[in-house]
Amino acid sequence: MNKFRKITLIAALSDNNCIGKKNQIPWYVPEDFQFFKHYTMGKPVIMGRKTWDSLPKKPLPGRANYVISRNPEQEFCGATSCRNIDEALFQLADTDEVIIMGGAQIYAQAMPLATDLRITRIHLDVAGDTFFPEISPREWQLAESSNHTSKQDNIVYDLQHFVRLPTAD
Repeated sequence: MNKFRKITLIAALSDNNCIGKKNQIPWYVPEDFQFFKHYTMGKPVIMGRKTWDSLPKKPLPGRANYVISRNPEQEFCGATSCRNIDEALFQLADTDEVIIMGGAQIYAQAMPLATDLRITRIHLDVAGDTFFPEISPREWQLAESSNHTSKQDNIVYDLQHFVRLPTAD
């Protein structure tokens, strides 16, 4: 396995780390969808079954789709089914960058393995039921950030890129 490859978690989250409510994104920021599409195009994406179920169009075009499911018999049309995150990463061992796109359980499992975080920080406080793991300043450094306002509803958001801090081995 290429130990120098990038494992990037990509997510849109509110100021209180909410990423969803009833398996839906609780805001609409079209510019974030465009950023997601642009950043992930041509790269393999790994997601959980609930995230797969929430997609309006399956599979995501222009990307190899991998779906994590506890049910080894379950098939996903146009996607590769994997039992866990390790199996998916093993299958993608020779890939330069792998994108983890949710949901909450998959983010929690992948966070210790991630090298990069691509976060759209939506400046709203949302009463949701699904949350992104805490981004610890002891583990992550903000490498770049840019502020934007959505033309749709004037929602203010930041595009943030975090990189994992080196560990003292």
